[in-house]
Amino acid sequence: MASMDDLLEGGLGEAAQMAAEMVPDVVAALDRLVPMLGGYANPAVLRRFHSNIESAALALCDLSSRDRAGGHSPAVVYSLLRPAFVQLPWIAPSADGIGVITVLVDRVRGLVGGLPHQCVRARSGIDEHYLSWFSKAMGDIDFERKSATPLRRAMDTLDLTSSAMAEVMGVTRQAVDKWLLSGPPPERLPKIGTVVKIADVLRYRLREGMPPIAARRPAAAYGDRTMLELIASNEHEWLLGDIEEMFDYSTVA
Repeated sequence: MASMDDLLEGGLGEAAQMAAEMVPDVVAALDRLVPMLGGYANPAVLRRFHSNIESAALALCDLSSRDRAGGHSPAVVYSLLRPAFVQLPWIAPSADGIGVITVLVDRVRGLVGGLPHQCVRARSGIDEHYLSWFSKAMGDIDFERKSATPLRRAMDTLDLTSSAMAEVMGVTRQAVDKWLLSGPPPERLPKIGTVVKIADVLRYRLREGMPPIAARRPAAAYGDRTMLELIASNEHEWLLGDIEEMFDYSTVA
């Protein structure tokens, strides 16, 4: 299994190939999608492109590292990487999946390892009007995905990576990434729905930045466990009831 350290060692081409082997389905999808991005692409094409880039970025940011304790968290790296999504097709060394993945890896290597970017030259003949349209369309998709996907909203609120959410749900990271792309299976919906409700209550009742802290803080009322540990132990429904009661100000005399 590749690690972040492997991604930082050696040349960019080797690192990009390693990343491509991690997400072969994403590379195959991008092989079909990237050539279709020109000429005011169909919105469905843009959504698939965004989804696959997001999946690849999440997988890269979640890689383990020997120096993880001294560096940024996967969530921070992902947040810093996300604005670069719109640039990828225009500076990729080739108009296919491996070309786009190469730029993504290049950006990750810069953020995590401080390595100089190698993919910096813009493709020739870029239509500025189309690029402006593409940038806005990608921004709209980003907003749409954040607002319309409850699982993503909960993960963003609680600052959970795919790996962290997988631990909470008792599944693999790959399963969570698949849920983010195509939705969770019916049998997982009840627990995910409860987790989303918990995240929403914390989001609206606590100050900005506090929900992730509250979810990770051991509490005596929970047997010195955290909210995330309770959810992982399938005590999520009880936890939701406790949180709702805690913030039900109408019961306060």
